[in-house]
Amino acid sequence: MKIKLIYILLLLLSVMLLGCNTMEVSGTQQNEDGSTSYDGETISFVVPFQAGGGTDVFARFMTPYFAKHIEGEPRVQVENIPGGASITGTNEYANSRQPNGFNILTSSASSHVPFMLEQSSVDYDLEDFTPLIGAPSGGIVYTKPELAEDGMENLTSLENELYYAGISPTGLDLVTLLSFEVLEMDVKAVLGYEGRGPSRVAFEQGESNIDYQTTSAYTSNVENSVEEGDAVPLYSLGHVDQDGNLIRDPQFPELPTIEEIYIDIYGEEPSGEAWEAYKQTVAASYSLNKIIWVHEDAPENSKELLQQGMEKLVEDTSFEDESENVLEGYDAFVGEELNNQIEQSFSITPDTKKWIIDYLQNNFDVDISKL
Repeated sequence: MKIKLIYILLLLLSVMLLGCNTMEVSGTQQNEDGSTSYDGETISFVVPFQAGGGTDVFARFMTPYFAKHIEGEPRVQVENIPGGASITGTNEYANSRQPNGFNILTSSASSHVPFMLEQSSVDYDLEDFTPLIGAPSGGIVYTKPELAEDGMENLTSLENELYYAGISPTGLDLVTLLSFEVLEMDVKAVLGYEGRGPSRVAFEQGESNIDYQTTSAYTSNVENSVEEGDAVPLYSLGHVDQDGNLIRDPQFPELPTIEEIYIDIYGEEPSGEAWEAYKQTVAASYSLNKIIWVHEDAPENSKELLQQGMEKLVEDTSFEDESENVLEGYDAFVGEELNNQIEQSFSITPDTKKWIIDYLQNNFDVDISKL
């Protein structure tokens, strides 16, 4: 009995000594100096959407480059948590995932705008996360050739003739709807479609006569219609630069912004709350369409390794070549440029926030406080 007891004590002592050098804490490997090692470890990559969607495709494209460029070459495993247009999974990441540097998250426009407007179902704070890498996107508004033949000024003068098929006024549709508001266009929005694909089909079938598609969908599905004379692009939704200016979409430099169109029609620059709301939603939805984050209170060493990995990633020529389709030709943001763009994108004034909330309530009977 004594021999058995001594053996057990020696075994416990050896385990304790081993733990002084490298120990597992909540699934993380920690070195004797307290720093984190990703050697042989797995990073859980939370994607708050169903598998197969645009954000999921983006995340799965990024994972092998993460594994390649993060020191220690960890495995990166995508975990889909759909629901609430990304809010369910983002809430879970914020409230249930350990801030140990082994859990990361991708957000998108449908995560950004509800956060910015303080939607009641949002239980996360993007300021509690550290950004690692961000990616822009773009959108093009187009119409039927017969409506465009007399130019944008004619479109702004039409009454009860323009129909738009959309999904929801609180998603990416919000930016397009606000563009109509700024340009003082009389557009009837028919919402409730299941996606941009069905909305495009509605346009093709004549159920609507003005539509928008994101960059990849436009180049894949609409440009052929333009070449065949069945559609005409009007303007890009644009990007907002770090100085707060609306600029042309770099993927569609030939298309004007609504600011340019407004000046041509009305002889002055746009102003007022609708204009400020438009720029704010463009910044949060397109200038930074997707961001990958780690918890702000993750170990400093972990955040440094992850950020260094992203800086190496964007310098990888194979990433630049192979990301053409997934990133739609746009350059990713990292480091100080990313931080500056986030500051620009999410710094909404109380007046602009209130105006958007009232706009949704008055025009679409949407109460943000009950969503």
